Amino acid sequence: MSQLRHVIMQVVKRSGGATHHVEFCIDDNFAERLRQLRSLVPPLNALNKQRDLVIDKVRVRLPTAIWRCGGDIDSSVEGSCIVIAAEGFFNCGAKDRKTKEKLVTYTFPIARLIELHMERPAGETFYIRDGIFTNDEPAESAAGRWVASLHELEEMRVPEAPSDFDTLQGVPLRTEQGALPVQRASLN
Repeated sequence: MSQLRHVIMQVVKRSGGATHHVEFCIDDNFAERLRQLRSLVPPLNALNKQRDLVIDKVRVRLPTAIWRCGGDIDSSVEGSCIVIAAEGFFNCGAKDRKTKEKLVTYTFPIARLIELHMERPAGETFYIRDGIFTNDEPAESAAGRWVASLHELEEMRVPEAPSDFDTLQGVPLRTEQGALPVQRASLN
């Protein structure tokens, strides 16, 4: 059975301000799709560097990601995506609808994320700040304080379905096997 865990990455805003972060879920399927998408990015070499158009990244939508400003869900975000680079790194991006400001996380190695996913205890939430896995950082460090502040907000989180990419047409993104039944409210 596939392990499901949350990943929380710090978002860098040019304007600074409150703590921004993006949350998404990772499972074995997500890790495999990261590997597949990484294989689609051609490596840069002397031949293709000289061309006018060089594709060195793959951008795919990440529709189930939750963008937060402090503890509040930021509903003014559009274009939620994950970007996979030729060097084997990824980051998350979006745009603030109001200010048109780009929201971007620091890059993180795909291989390291997959390694952590396979080795760390099931259900552990991964905290990534400044492009560094912070779970093992001392509590008195800046990363430790950031994680502690997010732990306070964790109880308010709404349970999510497994995160997915919407790039594989014809392939079901979620299995209905583990889905909870939908209860509809009655107005009577």
